[in-house]
Amino acid sequence: MTAMMRMARLHGVGDLRIDQVPRPSPGPGEILLRVEGCGVCPTDVRKFDIGAGDGQYPLNPGHEWVGEIAEIGAGVTGWHLHERIFGDTFAGYGEWAVMPVTPADWSYGPLRIGDLPLHRAVFVEPLADCLHAIHDQAAVTEQDHVLVIGAGQMGLQMVAVAATAGVPVAVSDPVQGRRELALSMGADLALHPDEIEIGLEAWSPGGVNAIILTVGCQDLVANCLSLAAAGGRIVLFAGFGTSGSAMIDVNAVHYRELVIVGSEWVGTPPRQRRARYEQALELLRGGGRFALERLVTATCRLDTLPRAFAEIREQRAMKYVLEMETGT
Repeated sequence: MTAMMRMARLHGVGDLRIDQVPRPSPGPGEILLRVEGCGVCPTDVRKFDIGAGDGQYPLNPGHEWVGEIAEIGAGVTGWHLHERIFGDTFAGYGEWAVMPVTPADWSYGPLRIGDLPLHRAVFVEPLADCLHAIHDQAAVTEQDHVLVIGAGQMGLQMVAVAATAGVPVAVSDPVQGRRELALSMGADLALHPDEIEIGLEAWSPGGVNAIILTVGCQDLVANCLSLAAAGGRIVLFAGFGTSGSAMIDVNAVHYRELVIVGSEWVGTPPRQRRARYEQALELLRGGGRFALERLVTATCRLDTLPRAFAEIREQRAMKYVLEMETGT
């Protein structure tokens, strides 16, 4: 009899189902993993709300997962049973997952994490994305002042990365608790959006050199231009969903030589910076600012994922982690 497993899959907009599907077996060059847990990413919520533009239905959107190797496919060498790995493929919302052992397209491939706790390990890929945004896309140098707009779980990781680079960093967010958390993670200045112009004028006269927009609100792009110093870089890190058009002052871009750049994953293929994964893992192992389990505000199971999506969307939770039930 075929062994079965449970998997949460999107079948359309707002249509998440817990399906019973055959448990996979590893083919040549693959490993089978028992999934321990998976981070719930804001992009998962966006796929639930507006649809999945990057995958065929049904789609398992979980891509920040941890698993233990349970079976090794033909031709695989250098991997061992019971090793814990981080996986970034669309497989994390299932009890079992098969993964190739070599990088492919958008996947880094399996990354050994040892005994790193689940609630910290799920941040490997998100933190790698933040390293890419700060160092590659914003090209931050030690002479820069950095502004992070939005102190959600991704914005707070941006703060920690920028502070670790040794540059002054400010953050803007309307929620006082998030501003306080940003200060504890290395921000020099935490402002309510209503205070941002006056606060930045005193902190960085002439404007800010690098601005990271982590909020998917197209109207904020124009605000970023007004806050940037001449020659400043504006990184559009958040996705904008169905609201992808913005009105900006192109003369400001031209005459002040501003740069507007996108930032997604660790670089759009073929421009990946895969080494950011190893850097993220090293930072997570060191703890300190990167004891990112402090950003996990709740946990869920497969059947309570819709509630997790709702709380993230409504900003009643910062980071959810799906914990797979034991005994599956």
